[in-house]
Amino acid sequence: MEISWLGYGCVRVRARTAAVVMDPYTREGGLNMSQPNADIVTVSHDDPRHNNASGVKGEPLVITGPGEYEVSGIQIQGIRTSLKSASLPLDGPAKDRNIAFVLEAENLRVVQLGSIGGPPTSEEAEELQNADIMFVTIGPDGLSADEAARTVRVLEPTMIIPIGYGTTGTEDPDLKAFLVASGISPEAPVQRFSVQSKGSETQRVILLDCRGV
Repeated sequence: MEISWLGYGCVRVRARTAAVVMDPYTREGGLNMSQPNADIVTVSHDDPRHNNASGVKGEPLVITGPGEYEVSGIQIQGIRTSLKSASLPLDGPAKDRNIAFVLEAENLRVVQLGSIGGPPTSEEAEELQNADIMFVTIGPDGLSADEAARTVRVLEPTMIIPIGYGTTGTEDPDLKAFLVASGISPEAPVQRFSVQSKGSETQRVILLDCRGV
Protein backbone atom coordinates (compact mmCIF):
# COMPACT_ATOMS: atom_id res chain seq x y z
CA MET A 1 0.00 0.00 0.00
CA GLU A 2 1.27 3.46 -0.94
CA ILE A 3 0.03 6.69 0.63
CA SER A 4 0.42 10.31 -0.55
CA TRP A 5 -0.81 13.56 0.99
CA LEU A 6 -2.23 15.84 -1.70
CA GLY A 7 -2.93 18.86 0.52
CA TYR A 8 -5.48 19.95 3.16
CA GLY A 9 -7.29 16.77 4.29
CA CYS A 10 -6.84 14.98 0.95
CA VAL A 11 -4.91 11.72 0.76
CA ARG A 12 -4.47 9.07 -1.92
CA VAL A 13 -4.26 5.45 -0.85
CA ARG A 14 -3.12 3.06 -3.57
CA ALA A 15 -3.57 -0.65 -2.96
CA ARG A 16 -2.77 -3.44 -5.41
CA THR A 17 -6.35 -3.67 -6.67
CA ALA A 18 -7.58 -0.05 -6.57
CA ALA A 19 -6.79 3.54 -5.61
CA VAL A 20 -8.78 5.70 -3.21
CA VAL A 21 -8.76 9.51 -3.00
CA MET A 22 -10.20 10.83 0.25
CA ASP A 23 -11.53 14.39 0.63
CA PRO A 24 -10.51 15.90 -2.75
CA TYR A 25 -10.58 19.70 -2.82
CA THR A 26 -11.07 22.59 -5.24
CA ARG A 27 -8.44 25.23 -6.03
CA GLU A 28 -10.30 27.94 -4.11
CA GLY A 29 -7.86 27.82 -1.20
CA GLY A 30 -4.77 28.17 -3.38
CA LEU A 31 -3.55 24.55 -3.53
CA ASN A 32 -3.92 22.20 -6.50
CA MET A 33 -4.20 18.42 -6.09
CA SER A 34 -3.51 17.98 -9.87
CA GLN A 35 -6.41 15.66 -10.79
CA PRO A 36 -5.32 12.33 -9.27
CA ASN A 37 -6.66 9.05 -10.63
CA ALA A 38 -8.86 6.90 -8.42
CA ASP A 39 -11.33 4.03 -8.43
CA ILE A 40 -13.02 5.26 -5.24
CA VAL A 41 -13.55 8.76 -3.82
CA THR A 42 -14.70 9.40 -0.26
CA VAL A 43 -16.12 12.74 0.90
CA SER A 44 -16.29 13.46 4.62
CA HIS A 45 -18.59 16.48 4.33
CA ASP A 46 -19.98 19.02 1.90
CA ASP A 47 -17.26 21.66 1.72
CA PRO A 48 -15.03 22.77 -1.21
CA ARG A 49 -11.92 21.58 0.64
CA HIS A 50 -13.40 18.10 0.95
CA ASN A 51 -16.00 17.43 -1.76
CA ASN A 52 -14.41 17.96 -5.19
CA ALA A 53 -15.06 14.48 -6.59
CA SER A 54 -15.24 15.93 -10.11
CA GLY A 55 -11.56 16.88 -9.81
CA VAL A 56 -10.54 13.21 -9.69
CA LYS A 57 -9.77 11.39 -12.96
CA GLY A 58 -11.42 8.16 -13.97
CA GLU A 59 -14.94 7.00 -13.18
CA PRO A 60 -14.68 6.45 -9.43
CA LEU A 61 -17.40 5.33 -7.09
CA VAL A 62 -18.11 8.40 -4.92
CA ILE A 63 -19.03 7.66 -1.30
CA THR A 64 -20.53 10.52 0.70
CA GLY A 65 -22.50 8.82 3.46
CA PRO A 66 -22.46 6.17 6.14
CA GLY A 67 -22.68 2.49 5.30
CA GLU A 68 -20.58 -0.42 4.10
CA TYR A 69 -19.11 -0.69 0.60
CA GLU A 70 -16.76 -3.00 -1.27
CA VAL A 71 -14.97 -2.13 -4.51
CA SER A 72 -12.21 -4.18 -6.15
CA GLY A 73 -11.39 -6.00 -2.94
CA ILE A 74 -11.31 -2.84 -0.79
CA GLN A 75 -13.83 -2.69 2.03
CA ILE A 76 -14.96 0.76 3.20
CA GLN A 77 -17.20 1.72 6.08
CA GLY A 78 -18.56 5.24 6.49
CA ILE A 79 -19.26 6.29 10.09
CA ARG A 80 -21.27 9.37 10.96
CA THR A 81 -19.64 11.68 13.52
CA SER A 82 -19.94 15.24 14.72
CA LEU A 83 -18.50 17.90 12.42
CA LYS A 84 -15.92 20.46 13.57
CA SER A 85 -17.77 23.57 14.79
CA ALA A 86 -21.15 22.09 13.86
CA SER A 87 -23.92 23.08 16.26
CA LEU A 88 -26.69 20.84 14.90
CA PRO A 89 -27.35 17.25 16.07
CA LEU A 90 -26.18 14.25 14.05
CA ASP A 91 -29.65 13.78 12.57
CA GLY A 92 -29.52 17.30 11.11
CA PRO A 93 -28.86 18.19 7.46
CA ALA A 94 -26.12 16.26 5.67
CA LYS A 95 -24.02 19.41 5.33
CA ASP A 96 -23.78 19.56 9.13
CA ARG A 97 -22.36 16.04 9.54
CA ASN A 98 -18.94 14.50 9.11
CA ILE A 99 -18.32 11.00 7.80
CA ALA A 100 -15.20 9.22 9.02
CA PHE A 101 -14.06 6.32 6.85
CA VAL A 102 -12.50 2.97 7.70
CA LEU A 103 -10.73 1.33 4.77
CA GLU A 104 -9.55 -2.28 4.86
CA ALA A 105 -7.21 -3.67 2.22
CA GLU A 106 -4.10 -5.86 2.11
CA ASN A 107 -4.65 -6.86 5.73
CA LEU A 108 -4.36 -3.22 6.84
CA ARG A 109 -7.00 -1.10 8.57
CA VAL A 110 -6.85 2.57 7.60
CA VAL A 111 -8.92 5.28 9.32
CA GLN A 112 -9.54 8.76 7.94
CA LEU A 113 -11.30 11.03 10.45
CA GLY A 114 -12.25 13.84 8.06
CA SER A 115 -13.23 16.95 10.03
CA ILE A 116 -14.47 15.13 13.11
CA GLY A 117 -15.82 17.57 15.70
CA GLY A 118 -13.50 16.56 18.52
CA PRO A 119 -12.04 13.52 20.26
CA PRO A 120 -14.36 10.59 19.50
CA THR A 121 -17.24 9.65 21.73
CA SER A 122 -17.28 6.14 23.17
CA GLU A 123 -19.67 5.04 20.41
CA GLU A 124 -17.46 6.54 17.69
CA ALA A 125 -14.33 5.03 19.26
CA GLU A 126 -15.80 1.52 19.03
CA GLU A 127 -15.99 1.93 15.25
CA LEU A 128 -12.70 3.79 14.72
CA GLN A 129 -10.19 2.09 17.02
CA ASN A 130 -7.59 -0.58 16.19
CA ALA A 131 -6.29 1.24 13.12
CA ASP A 132 -2.97 0.26 11.63
CA ILE A 133 -2.85 3.69 9.93
CA MET A 134 -4.84 6.76 10.95
CA PHE A 135 -4.96 10.15 9.21
CA VAL A 136 -5.44 12.94 11.76
CA THR A 137 -6.50 16.29 10.35
CA ILE A 138 -5.10 19.13 12.45
CA GLY A 139 -5.25 22.87 11.99
CA PRO A 140 -8.00 25.06 10.47
CA ASP A 141 -10.07 22.18 9.02
CA GLY A 142 -9.51 19.72 11.82
CA LEU A 143 -8.61 19.17 15.44
CA SER A 144 -6.53 21.35 17.69
CA ALA A 145 -3.18 19.95 18.79
CA ASP A 146 -4.56 18.88 22.17
CA GLU A 147 -7.72 17.37 20.63
CA ALA A 148 -5.62 15.44 18.12
CA ALA A 149 -3.34 14.10 20.85
CA ARG A 150 -6.36 13.00 22.92
CA THR A 151 -7.83 11.34 19.84
CA VAL A 152 -4.62 9.38 19.34
CA ARG A 153 -4.66 8.28 22.97
CA VAL A 154 -8.29 7.16 22.74
CA LEU A 155 -8.06 5.30 19.42
CA GLU A 156 -4.48 3.98 19.81
CA PRO A 157 -3.55 3.67 16.11
CA THR A 158 -0.19 2.11 15.31
CA MET A 159 0.83 4.57 12.58
CA ILE A 160 -0.33 8.20 12.75
CA ILE A 161 -0.17 10.47 9.71
CA PRO A 162 -0.94 14.15 10.49
CA ILE A 163 -2.53 16.08 7.62
CA GLY A 164 -4.41 19.34 7.14
CA TYR A 165 -1.79 21.69 8.57
CA GLY A 166 0.01 24.38 6.57
CA THR A 167 2.54 23.97 3.80
CA THR A 168 5.54 25.02 5.91
CA GLY A 169 6.26 21.38 6.69
CA THR A 170 7.91 20.51 9.96
CA GLU A 171 8.01 24.20 10.94
CA ASP A 172 4.21 24.46 10.97
CA PRO A 173 3.08 25.57 14.46
CA ASP A 174 0.00 23.29 14.49
CA LEU A 175 2.15 20.28 13.66
CA LYS A 176 4.78 21.22 16.24
CA ALA A 177 2.12 21.63 18.92
CA PHE A 178 0.59 18.24 18.08
CA LEU A 179 3.96 16.49 18.28
CA VAL A 180 4.60 18.02 21.69
CA ALA A 181 1.10 17.12 22.94
CA SER A 182 1.31 13.54 21.66
CA GLY A 183 4.81 12.96 22.99
CA ILE A 184 5.73 10.84 19.96
CA SER A 185 8.87 11.65 17.98
CA PRO A 186 8.15 11.81 14.23
CA GLU A 187 10.04 10.05 11.50
CA ALA A 188 11.75 12.03 8.75
CA PRO A 189 9.28 13.38 6.17
CA VAL A 190 8.80 11.40 2.93
CA GLN A 191 6.93 12.13 -0.30
CA ARG A 192 5.17 8.77 -0.27
CA PHE A 193 4.74 6.24 2.49
CA SER A 194 4.78 2.57 1.52
CA VAL A 195 3.71 -0.14 3.93
CA GLN A 196 3.34 -3.87 3.34
CA SER A 197 2.47 -5.19 6.79
CA LYS A 198 1.21 -4.14 10.19
CA GLY A 199 4.73 -3.99 11.61
CA SER A 200 5.42 -3.53 15.31
CA GLU A 201 2.94 -2.35 17.92
CA THR A 202 5.09 0.70 18.73
CA GLN A 203 3.29 3.90 17.79
CA ARG A 204 4.87 5.87 14.94
CA VAL A 205 4.21 9.35 13.56
CA ILE A 206 4.74 9.40 9.80
CA LEU A 207 5.26 12.83 8.20
CA LEU A 208 4.39 13.27 4.52
CA ASP A 209 5.46 16.13 2.28
CA CYS A 210 2.42 17.98 0.97
CA ARG A 211 2.11 17.31 -2.78
CA GLY A 212 -0.48 20.03 -3.37
CA VAL A 213 1.05 22.90 -5.32
